[in-house]
Amino acid sequence: MRKFITALLCAFTAVATATYFTACTRPAAENGVNLVAVEGGQVGLMHGVDYYVVPEPAASARVSALKDLNIVGDLQEIYGGENGYPQAVIVAKTGVLEHGAFMRRFIAALGRNGEWLADEHTSAETVVSAVREHLTDGASPMFTAENLTKQVIENCGIGFVPAAEGKREIKAFMEKLDGVSETPFGTPSDGFFHDGEYGADESNPKVSVYAPDGAPALGIANLLAGEENLQDCAEIEYEVVAASLIQTFVTGANPKADICVLPVNLAVKLLGNGGAYKLIGTLTHGNLFLLSENGERITADNFDTLKGKTVGVVNLAAVPGLTFKLILKEHGVEYKQVV
Repeated sequence: MRKFITALLCAFTAVATATYFTACTRPAAENGVNLVAVEGGQVGLMHGVDYYVVPEPAASARVSALKDLNIVGDLQEIYGGENGYPQAVIVAKTGVLEHGAFMRRFIAALGRNGEWLADEHTSAETVVSAVREHLTDGASPMFTAENLTKQVIENCGIGFVPAAEGKREIKAFMEKLDGVSETPFGTPSDGFFHDGEYGADESNPKVSVYAPDGAPALGIANLLAGEENLQDCAEIEYEVVAASLIQTFVTGANPKADICVLPVNLAVKLLGNGGAYKLIGTLTHGNLFLLSENGERITADNFDTLKGKTVGVVNLAAVPGLTFKLILKEHGVEYKQVV
């Protein structure tokens, strides 16, 4: 009878509101971590969830909204390496790379973007307005002037790294990501990484540049804001689109995007053979953070604090979840997805 009652309780709670995590799901092991898929609006509100993995700017926005919630860990630091893990990259059609005069100036502009964003004279209003101006269908940017602080920008890891310099870390990261993914993204070919040599075509091309809304769009924010005037060497159109749609602009018989910002996993999966597009650089290095009501800081040295805990992950089935899984794996912490 007790087992029957327990089963009924679990059945009822399975269809109850997702903001309540129940004891019907058990830890994977005493030294393991429960992984729970959560939506952004559930962060900080789920009973029984000890920590959350959330990307910026949602992480800082959530902390501001809930007074007891704190950012207690930086997954980029815990992952290790000089910059953490590569996240948003930028690719260009092979034909565009023939326009050497334009490409050299475009790449130089990308290199100045991080400094421009960090400058105290660059206001949040300027950045948000630039993104809004190029958003399709009059949508609102994921950032607002209130939540796009200099700290949030720093948390997004903005900084251009040319393909030749980032090749090794991208390959290493993708190999690790494939190791925790049920459907591997594949290994990028050497030919996918642009070598920094451009063609001799000095004519002014017509170029369409696409980027997903959110942190990836910050990777080209100075261009969106018109701080880098390249119109004398190219006719450029910028579009900021929903992240869920970005892959549609680099696929199909005649892809719309001449230059496109993509999550590194999608870039490798869709374009990694280096045929139609080349990767010209990395724009951001991670933006995932651990949140908790517990104020104890989580670092690589005390990462095993998570053992026996339940962690809610925004986008658990996508790269945020896979990245957290590989960090758990590399630290020898077992995990199991329970909801």
